[in-house]
Amino acid sequence: MVTHSDEQSRRWWPGEFRLIHRVTFGSELKLELICTNTGTTPVHFEEALHTYNQVADVEQVQLQGLDTVHFLDNTDANQEKMQIGDVAIASQTDSAYMNTDSASSLLDPKMRRRIRLQKEKSLTTVVWNPWRDGAAGLKDLGDGEWKEFLCVEASNILGAAVNLDPGQEHKMTAVLSVAKL
Repeated sequence: MVTHSDEQSRRWWPGEFRLIHRVTFGSELKLELICTNTGTTPVHFEEALHTYNQVADVEQVQLQGLDTVHFLDNTDANQEKMQIGDVAIASQTDSAYMNTDSASSLLDPKMRRRIRLQKEKSLTTVVWNPWRDGAAGLKDLGDGEWKEFLCVEASNILGAAVNLDPGQEHKMTAVLSVAKL
């Protein structure tokens, strides 16, 4: 999919750009977000690949790879905290893990699988699940569907936002693979 700046996009953001979202299906799922500054002035932007990972029960999964990482907890006024051990989901979750460029693994014992997220040119990881109350306000989630997914997103937000000079290109990549437990 390709999109670019036009009269409509300039109403909400003045930057000149071409944006490509490339998806490759195979033994792995590869997602690429490629932004080119097509204008004459620098552009500054945040980005995220919103990967909704299906799980049997979000309360039973563990996310590995973020131990000792500082994060901002959006459910607690963006308070900075440090992750201790694996991430377990026990309530509404909206966390931005900072300075992360390594892989993470989502372990789902009920589905007996591990989903591995590897990323390139992504310095933050967002972990999100709206929980029961948050899901009630979302029109695209059916009753109880909040229990069946966890977003683990390759991203560049806040201090990791991207700066592109005219003519420069930035490509963020996320590769998801599945293995049996």
